[in-house]
Amino acid sequence: MMDEVEEAPHVYLIILSGHLAVLGSLGFARFGYSMILPSMKEGLELSYTQMGLMASGNFSGYMVFAILGGLLASKYGARIVMIISLTLVGASMFLTGLAENFLQALILRCLAGVGSGGANISAMTLPASWVSTRRRGSASGLIASGSGVGLLGTGIIVPRLNEMFGGWGWRLSWMLLGASTLIFVLICSLIMGGKPGFSRRDGTSGWREVGADTVLWRVGLIYLMFGLSYVIYITFFGAYLVKEVGLAEQYAGELWALVGSLSLFSGPLWGHISDKIGRGYTLSLIYFIQSISLLLFAQGWSEEFIISAILFGMTAWSIPTVVAAYSGDYFGSKMAPSALGFLTLFFGVGQSIGPTVAGHIADVTGTFKSTFLLSSSIAAIGGIMSLLAMRRNRV
Repeated sequence: MMDEVEEAPHVYLIILSGHLAVLGSLGFARFGYSMILPSMKEGLELSYTQMGLMASGNFSGYMVFAILGGLLASKYGARIVMIISLTLVGASMFLTGLAENFLQALILRCLAGVGSGGANISAMTLPASWVSTRRRGSASGLIASGSGVGLLGTGIIVPRLNEMFGGWGWRLSWMLLGASTLIFVLICSLIMGGKPGFSRRDGTSGWREVGADTVLWRVGLIYLMFGLSYVIYITFFGAYLVKEVGLAEQYAGELWALVGSLSLFSGPLWGHISDKIGRGYTLSLIYFIQSISLLLFAQGWSEEFIISAILFGMTAWSIPTVVAAYSGDYFGSKMAPSALGFLTLFFGVGQSIGPTVAGHIADVTGTFKSTFLLSSSIAAIGGIMSLLAMRRNRV
């Protein structure tokens, strides 16, 4: 099913557009939530369960439109889906800064998730249409690194806004991130609107062919493990360190920024490795490293927090990168968005369940440690599944 494409001379502008879309839709809209969460909890008087529900609402919206967005991108092209979706992300984040209660915040987080799904899937499948197979993993990694830029930026900016503006800090953070994302919409529109051929109209969504492929279902189950395991870490990172462990918010922000700075290289690094040694071997190695990171984070000691942040940062956005490259390898440029959207269904189920379950467990037990141990075990299972799939020549 794989096809080869001839790289266009403006391929780096395409990658830049995808990078900005991921920065706004994931780096700001999703991963900014972890740093904003502690002060937002105080401002809206939220329980841990409500915090988890908001994260799950965001992820559920992401899951639903990742599938629909992938189908639409396959049929009509990635450009229009990405631009409209990213606009919704920016507007939702800005309005979240004006939320007065839990219900309003929940609705806006769901809408941000819907936009994130369409924008991210469209952006991550751009290399399938414009980059050759031998460099597809690296290109996907450069686009995925937008998440790391957002994580780094929010780790630095959000604590400082909280320090400067007190109870208004979390509101200003959402407004700033939302306004920045709307600026990205303008930049992407100018870049992609000024180059012919950015939108590939294939005339079909490819849903039937994708859904009937048994290999893709197996890869989806592997991707499910990532959704379940990583989401607890990124959602409750700040709340765990500040509210449970008792670290200063500034220090938690610095650790989050460490994760973000290292994650800048995770996508390109592991995408390149997967180009060399194969997608399956790479996935298994990443999963085992993340399992160790989650295990160390549950220990609750300063040295382990640092090592955990380093290991997680080095692998943060690598699994979506490898999965996106695999979608292009296996299904080719015409149906890569549909394939990735289908795989994201599994990923989305995992990350939708994780925060609510983790938040409830934390409310009941009074600690997040057991949830981090659970997520470590799930990551290890993902590594084993990747090895088994690789041995059967499935990935």
